Amino acid sequence: MKHGFHSYQLSFMLALGSVMMLSAEDDIPLLRPEEKEVLRKQEGDFSKAITPILKAASRSTVRVWEKGQVEAGGYLAYGTVVGKGNQVLSKWSELRSVAPTRLLLQAADGRAIAARIVSVYADQDLALLEFEGEALTPVQWTDEQPLLGSFMAATQPDGQLAGFGVMSVRERSLRDADMAFLGVVGDIAFAGPGVRVREVSEGSGAAVAGIRFEDIILQVGQRPISGLMELRNALLPHQPGEMVVLKIQRQQTVLDVEVTLGNRPEYPNIVGARLRQMEQMGTDISAVRDSFSNVIQSDMSLQPNQMGGPVVNLKGEVLGLTLARADRTRTFVMSAHAVGKLLEQEGEEPAVAMAELREQMLAQRQVVRERMQQARPRPRQTPPEQLERHLGQMRRLMRLMEREMEALER
Repeated sequence: MKHGFHSYQLSFMLALGSVMMLSAEDDIPLLRPEEKEVLRKQEGDFSKAITPILKAASRSTVRVWEKGQVEAGGYLAYGTVVGKGNQVLSKWSELRSVAPTRLLLQAADGRAIAARIVSVYADQDLALLEFEGEALTPVQWTDEQPLLGSFMAATQPDGQLAGFGVMSVRERSLRDADMAFLGVVGDIAFAGPGVRVREVSEGSGAAVAGIRFEDIILQVGQRPISGLMELRNALLPHQPGEMVVLKIQRQQTVLDVEVTLGNRPEYPNIVGARLRQMEQMGTDISAVRDSFSNVIQSDMSLQPNQMGGPVVNLKGEVLGLTLARADRTRTFVMSAHAVGKLLEQEGEEPAVAMAELREQMLAQRQVVRERMQQARPRPRQTPPEQLERHLGQMRRLMRLMEREMEALER
């Protein structure tokens, strides 16, 4: 790797720029056939350039299948070989519909190896698998902390590229209890500027500070707010307990309001958030993609069944493993340091983890039932059409949750 590294790195970065253009091909419908051919060739050049970087990590990458389904369907997830080479970390939510003893590993050397889930880290959506026989090559983690904008690539077991991108957000927690909570729901129909308040959560910092229905949030501190996403991003750097100053417009008056941020409740917007999550299952995003305690955010574009594999930097060092595809522009990665800390802990028995999952789903279903029973129009706060929309969401969520519970019982 060291021989001719600088010239290799230069050619690699040139190829990287070429493939970035290729990723935009779908957005350029007027490309002529010869231009598309140039982009396809550049993609091949990029793949050749990056292969040496992926080589070492690919030996520690496996695909996880269900026994008897290798010929019938696709693999379930990727896995990363850890420990002394007889253990594999993989994404639990992609495996949990299969009996813990009915899993098969497809190794980089072509072997098919019977494996079983021995423990589950449900909070991080990871499962630890074990197998008998000749050990595979365990991953070698790096202590290097990636910087914003650092290159990242995910490998396949055969040494080919699964996806690449850059680190876009530093390591952080996505758990509700660790995130600052303002306590407002924005009106998605409002064209701006700012965010018009549709609801204020009872007892929240916004409620205590006197934020009202139809107030318009114009700024958080000195940061102008252009819409709901900008409001969310403006709050991300803050911690529960911090005070922020909001500039709001109330009818014709502009006010500065001090708000002490709280912790997110246990079931934040359970109806809308859970419904969106369940309705998107089976698409190109991960079914479980939030509430992790330690994640790095990247713009890598991967499929949900490519989660669980190693992620390398420009030197081929393994920075962590892929954890979830959140949407078109976000893939979460668990850092090598966080994985190491996780493996020092004892996971749960698979049966216990499944029982706890069922209990959580039953509790969520009960919350939805209670909200459906308690839903009443509130003067000047809940317009009839908004109430009907909430009730419709609740009914759909109940049907989806019942189907998911049935799938878990199989």
